[in-house]
Amino acid sequence: MTQNSTITTLTPEPWAKGLYFGESPRWHAASNTLYVSDMIGRKIYTIDNAGETSVLLEEENQPNGMAFMDNNTLITSSMFDAKLYRYQLDTKKTELYADLSAVMTGYCGDMVIDHKGRVFIDDTGARVLHGETPRPGRLLMVEPDTKKVSSVAENIVFPNGIGIDSTGKNLYLAATFTYHLYKFSLDADTGALNNQETIWDAHELATVANKEHTRFCGIDGICIDAQDCMWLSMLGYQMFIRRDKNGAITHQIHVDGDATACALGGSDGKTLFLVVNKVPKGEDLFDAMVGKRTKCSIMTVRVDVGAATGV
Repeated sequence: MTQNSTITTLTPEPWAKGLYFGESPRWHAASNTLYVSDMIGRKIYTIDNAGETSVLLEEENQPNGMAFMDNNTLITSSMFDAKLYRYQLDTKKTELYADLSAVMTGYCGDMVIDHKGRVFIDDTGARVLHGETPRPGRLLMVEPDTKKVSSVAENIVFPNGIGIDSTGKNLYLAATFTYHLYKFSLDADTGALNNQETIWDAHELATVANKEHTRFCGIDGICIDAQDCMWLSMLGYQMFIRRDKNGAITHQIHVDGDATACALGGSDGKTLFLVVNKVPKGEDLFDAMVGKRTKCSIMTVRVDVGAATGV
């Protein structure tokens, strides 16, 4: 791990609360609104500039990853029945977008949509909230026209955060339980992923965070900024870090709870939204989630480099 002599520590401010377990924050610039999934609360919320939450949708089978296909179209995932839905912001109507149930081996996880409209979405490999033991999952791709579903990366142990850089040629994927951050070459014509490379092993962060390793100390959500540097949600380390293209950690943000996901937004793109989920002390994460004993808070911090203008 390349490391700067000085890591800038930023202090976040509280912004919104009231969710059980927040995931997949997405900023919608046209309306100056943050969209957030509440997996355990089975709702998708919008949050305005003042931090006021409103229920956008209720999803009985638990929402998780989501992404904007364009300014008027939000693609959402439904974990337990392995389906994607399309929500039109102008008409407020929801319709089935793609049914992944024939190929999904676990749950729908995080997603990203490329410039061609292809949806890349995690298949977690196991239904851990239903008592299954974690096992390798994969990354699925959904074609925009035919809705054909194919696997584009295999043997990923709990695939999680995902992002595409400003060139549209590189896709990044976190494997939480192996602590790995992968980089793939993304074929612009076919959507195929090639040249899989492990670019970071998050075990190395222990020297910075002074934390013990647990299976929940890997990377969760990913956010890529305008310099193609990555904000990484370091789950059990209870911190968010910014990692530059050379592998140096430039910034860190400590939080009281599991650093789950993040997104850049705000009027100038330089507000970093932090999703922090807290589990009662001594409890297993999955048990606490099933029992609705988790609590989510969303925090903000101002940063120097704003959101990327691409994917």
